[in-house]
Amino acid sequence: MHHALPTHLRLFTEQAGKILDEVDPAQRDSLQELLDRIEGSVMNHPIIACNRYLNRFAEGVTVPQARHEIQQFSVFAIHFDIAVAKLVANAPTEEAYEERLKILLNEKGIPFKDGFEGELTGKWSPKTVHFTWLQNMGRGLGLKFEDLGKIWIGLPGTVQFVDAVMDTFNDRDQSIASGASFAIENWAANALWAPWIAGMEKLNKTLDRKVNLGYLTYHFAEETHHSQSTLNELLGSFQEPWFDQDKFLHGAMTVLNNGPQAYYQSQLDSMPDKDDSWPESVC
Repeated sequence: MHHALPTHLRLFTEQAGKILDEVDPAQRDSLQELLDRIEGSVMNHPIIACNRYLNRFAEGVTVPQARHEIQQFSVFAIHFDIAVAKLVANAPTEEAYEERLKILLNEKGIPFKDGFEGELTGKWSPKTVHFTWLQNMGRGLGLKFEDLGKIWIGLPGTVQFVDAVMDTFNDRDQSIASGASFAIENWAANALWAPWIAGMEKLNKTLDRKVNLGYLTYHFAEETHHSQSTLNELLGSFQEPWFDQDKFLHGAMTVLNNGPQAYYQSQLDSMPDKDDSWPESVC
């Protein structure tokens, strides 16, 4: 009997299939083995496969709860760009440099052609900087510029998230750094945006003045380019003599454990208006 893939594995399976089609047939079995290991550990990490915080968020939130989430996430979001810049600077191959640079330039305001598809357009605008969209959403929840992004705004779990990403992305061992980047991009593409959007859409139905959700909806549509970039990079790195599968997986699991998992547990522990419908633990 064939069973439908779980939601959190559908995109990964599709994108992994694309790089399998591009690899030399002599290396296909070895790459398939690595992708199976990634699916079994990284893609089935509980923060991706069964994040209880995000599952509950999707059921609906109050304005203080929504404000709490966007404010704390903003600290990670703007510091993430610094971590990606470190990845770009330390790229071990020209292909890795190009794939990482695409992610960074897109974060900083260069859109993809036709909105979400194709190559970057080269047409920068302050209106398409991702943090600008985040500010638009924050304003709808009563947050000003000075209320967003600053490291001193972050709760301990948020700061731990930022530090975990900074440390792993800047690791001198590029197998570890690549694994960490892969994990963060694929967590976002496969688990983050849909439940966040669902909860915010329910909240908007109760508000006279709707919160601008462009930051969330754009990322939901375009994050697939970022996750595909990490798989494209993996295809190239996999064939390099320095690449170590175990270290790649170690980097991925380390950043998920110390980053998003710590962050969401912190969010639960500090949640305003928290009632019995919210879980005590994120996983």
